[in-house]
Amino acid sequence: MSALDNDGSSAISRNIAGGDRPPLSASSAHTVYEIAHTAEQIISGKYTQVALQFPDELLIDSTIVSQELQKLIPHTTRVFILADTSFGSCCVDEVAAEHYSADLVVHYGKTCLSLTSRVPVLYVFGREQMDVLGCVAKTEDALEGRNILVVFDVPLAWCAGDVAARMRESGRFGHVALSSISVAGRLYKPPGIKRAKRCSDGSGANACANASGESACCGNTCEKPAATSVDGSSNVSLETTGITPGRSWDLATGKSLSDYTILYLGSEGATLTNLMLTARAQCVFSYDAQTHSLREESATANRHLSRRYFAVQRAKDADVIGIVVGTVAATRYIAVLQQLKQMVKRAHKKLYVFVVGKMSMVKLANFAEIEAFVLVACPENSLVDGKDFDKPIVTPFEMMLAMSRTREWTGDYVTDFGDFLELAQEDERQEGCAESGSEDSDTPHYSLVTGALKHRRRYNDPAVSGGVEAGAGDLVLRNNKTDIAKYLGSAAAEHLMARSFRGLGHDEDADEREELPPMLAIEGRSGIARGYNTAESQDHQI
Repeated sequence: MSALDNDGSSAISRNIAGGDRPPLSASSAHTVYEIAHTAEQIISGKYTQVALQFPDELLIDSTIVSQELQKLIPHTTRVFILADTSFGSCCVDEVAAEHYSADLVVHYGKTCLSLTSRVPVLYVFGREQMDVLGCVAKTEDALEGRNILVVFDVPLAWCAGDVAARMRESGRFGHVALSSISVAGRLYKPPGIKRAKRCSDGSGANACANASGESACCGNTCEKPAATSVDGSSNVSLETTGITPGRSWDLATGKSLSDYTILYLGSEGATLTNLMLTARAQCVFSYDAQTHSLREESATANRHLSRRYFAVQRAKDADVIGIVVGTVAATRYIAVLQQLKQMVKRAHKKLYVFVVGKMSMVKLANFAEIEAFVLVACPENSLVDGKDFDKPIVTPFEMMLAMSRTREWTGDYVTDFGDFLELAQEDERQEGCAESGSEDSDTPHYSLVTGALKHRRRYNDPAVSGGVEAGAGDLVLRNNKTDIAKYLGSAAAEHLMARSFRGLGHDEDADEREELPPMLAIEGRSGIARGYNTAESQDHQI
């Protein structure tokens, strides 16, 4: 667990990932970061303010990339680097880009593929080294005879098609399907900014990177053609589906995802975790291109689900909820925020909304009265490991499960904003029908966390305050002596009223506390936060 207070020296002295290697040469940068293709998109779109967004591990290459890119574009086009993102590095930082009036963002490295709402974006995934033949050989021994769906982390998009093609050629598998990325190699323009023309060849917006790493689509609003066989044959009809933003895949007609084994190309991380939670496949195997290892991930997913279920139960017991806005770039995040507000108020719980940038335990510890947090972020950043936090942090879908009286968890998991909104609206209709039921507002529920009955603390409920609280908000009632008699609707005030402070020097045993004289005020520390000036003789008094 992180310390609640520090002098900031760890942030100054820390080494970012990738800092121990030299930057790429100019020729390698052109290949890995697709500089020529990026320059072509900038020139064709006539962009003049271009923001280059790098994650921490790729910042070492940012200078050479920007220099080589500037050589291929008009001198009137300004290129600048976004080094520190407002939220997660996998999301496009539209806030920082708009501070510099950027009309295009080039996002490098790993991404959650959440679509932007205000600024056009070009994703450049990069190229991670991959032993294609070694991967296929290990897969043949472990997964022979199974239907395989190949899903990949974005830095391996350039070779995923080659892996799937060689698996089909081996003849040792059933049907081999390949996932696709809708923004691979093409510019994404949010609706309403500028409409792209349909491709002349009829190819669609969901075309994926082929074996050579090139996209088959050039526009934003292209219509998707009829599904064809992944392996090029005409005797297999395919159905297109997908459960994560920007990703889709074609499965054989009559088969569902439960008939396939997922082969994930990439290392362990948020993308793999999100895939294991949301995909209802037979099982998930991952191949790490760095260690050349193939392993089954089912046990890891089960343990993660158990931890998430425990967080849901803690959120169910919470009466004071904090909604943390973890993205301002992903589409429909405002609709999700409004839906959560309605959901929490309908359950008569107290609600606070926070925007804290990059979330940390130190920031959230400032709000001690909050009993559970809901993180509104992209699908990958929303799955926070609660071990580093003293309060549960759940996703919008998990909070819906915690507060719903009509929905039970079937094992399906939802992280996409669109799917959550559909389920939340359906749950709202069912809650409205059950509102006139026989459940008493004072009826407690059994807590699986404490093993005892939990009584709800109902905020903003006219039935509790006799109609006063409904329109008063955070109201303070005083008696005829002007003493504070009761707080209405203020969870923070109730929390502070329950706290006590004894003063400096009164940390001894309770039996001796009343006999101690008050401690005199003394001169404390001076200076600035990074280095206070304190007399050694006074250290024991501070």
